[in-house]
Amino acid sequence: MKLFSLILIVTILIGCSSNDDNEVTVEPKCLQTIIENALQFEPTTPRGNVEKYLYQDNEVFLVNVMNFTDGQSAVINSECVAICSLGGIDGDLNDCEDFENAEFIETIWTDPR
Repeated sequence: MKLFSLILIVTILIGCSSNDDNEVTVEPKCLQTIIENALQFEPTTPRGNVEKYLYQDNEVFLVNVMNFTDGQSAVINSECVAICSLGGIDGDLNDCEDFENAEFIETIWTDPR
């Protein structure tokens, strides 16, 4: 499941072309591509989102674009490099050490659909 999640995240990070109907402008620029690609899939419940945190003295983004029970979220840096992941129904896929101590800064985007 972890391999599948990483492949999905990489596909979203690198993947598809942008969709002009769902134009989104966020910084860093690589998040814009992630969001535009997420909008090509059916909306999830809860809605997908991207949140900014201060984690281990670095600004990071928690990418929750595939919100489902056994889903996994990527924590990426400002260059969109995945540094760790959170999620999985039993929590064994969490490899973000001490993320519970990360400081929430703001929600960058929430799926409007």
